[in-house]
Amino acid sequence: MNRAFLLNILLLLFINILIKPLFIFGIDLQVQNRVGAEYGLYFALLNLAYVFQILNDFGIQTYNNRNISQFPHLLPKYFPNLLALKLILSTGYMVASMVLAFVLFGYGWAELPLFSVLLFNQVLVQLVLFMRSNISGLGYYQLDSFLSALDKLLMLFTCGALVWIPGLCAHVTVLQFALAQTFALALTLILVYLLLRSKVQLSLKPDWLGNWRSGWPTILLLMRKSIPYALVILLMFAYSRLDAVLLERLLPDGKVHADVYAGAYRLLDASNMFGYLFATLLLPMYARLLRHGNADELRSLVSVSFKLIWAGSITLSAAIFFARADLVKLMMPERASAYRWDTLGILIWVFVPVCMLYIFSTILTADEKLGRMNRYFVIGIGIDLLLNILLAPQYKAYGSAVATLCTHIFVASAVTILASRTFQLRPSRRGLIQVLGFACFVLACDWFLFEKTALLWYLQFVLALLGGLIGLFLFGLFDVRAIRRGVLEFRS
Repeated sequence: MNRAFLLNILLLLFINILIKPLFIFGIDLQVQNRVGAEYGLYFALLNLAYVFQILNDFGIQTYNNRNISQFPHLLPKYFPNLLALKLILSTGYMVASMVLAFVLFGYGWAELPLFSVLLFNQVLVQLVLFMRSNISGLGYYQLDSFLSALDKLLMLFTCGALVWIPGLCAHVTVLQFALAQTFALALTLILVYLLLRSKVQLSLKPDWLGNWRSGWPTILLLMRKSIPYALVILLMFAYSRLDAVLLERLLPDGKVHADVYAGAYRLLDASNMFGYLFATLLLPMYARLLRHGNADELRSLVSVSFKLIWAGSITLSAAIFFARADLVKLMMPERASAYRWDTLGILIWVFVPVCMLYIFSTILTADEKLGRMNRYFVIGIGIDLLLNILLAPQYKAYGSAVATLCTHIFVASAVTILASRTFQLRPSRRGLIQVLGFACFVLACDWFLFEKTALLWYLQFVLALLGGLIGLFLFGLFDVRAIRRGVLEFRS
């Protein structure tokens, strides 16, 4: 299993490094630079759309991925019923989100067109993820790796036209940007469904179509099984996505400060895709190992994945922290300021606890140990709200970044301790020396490169990343022998 994980995570990283940064920095950043403070409104509404994802997905994707990984023969039976349930929930998600945005957050008719498109885009995103959960659940990890970046690949063309075609780029709006994403997501959904159909015979007709009375038990059963996963989604999105919404609503010039936060969050979001890829690959693997009772192999997989994601998160966060001023000047040459890069300097360290959370929350989810984890998420929401109310009015986006970092450190620490106790994941003295020694090594190298050398900043940045790669092997966090022995296909 370790060999399958290492090879497939390398494939995932390679594909996503090629495509997703091009969209984030080549298109999304260009749109922000062209529309100015309006991007702050777009970012706040986008995060608000994330907050209510529980109504959109209701935990179906995670439940389905885990279930199909353990019982692949149930896919033809589950697929049409879950798909129909998702469409019903998605309709309720859009309606409820609009009502809550009007009533609770005070948005008006002027924001309705943009918010409607963003909500519909989230529906499409969740449908794509649901299709992909079936593909990865069946064990087609390589295919799912290729599909993980398909939406962003198509957006390079649809959204890129708004940025790079003369006559369009001069008048681009955030609504046009959102609609261009809609077209790419719809095409992605069609392609992923056709690929899934090529792997297994599927029907789109649920068992209860035309007979709602007999179908209610099926609907209620599926919803009841999905509720724990739905709570995880709700709570995680709530404590990680509320900051931009609170900034935009709490401050008189909220759009301006949400725009600053969005600029810093872009690099966190770009980094965060690596952690998310770990979670999507690990969930079905964890589920299969748990079903077969392979405790030693499970602990080994947790150890391998944690060491890799720890090394990657520390290396990238440290490099961005030390180069934060130059990176902001590069991305926003006309709007760079100490306010922006100081916010980035705090926010980028959120990447480390987020990556820890991806490893340990995923194993708890795979084993359906969700109750206590959800309690920590609830506490995290309370911490995030309190810190934002205390810090945002005075320190603006910088204060929200501090609130986000504190919240994620608490939640990641609590979930890591919970998972360690649940699965007896006791780190050895050698393991602790490896991870702590690596962190000290990277920080010392980066400090020397950026503070004591006169190299150009982008050379310092590249050397900082190379330093992390050297530390990865120096401290034994990467098992080369597993790759040499490995094969690409995972065999249960």
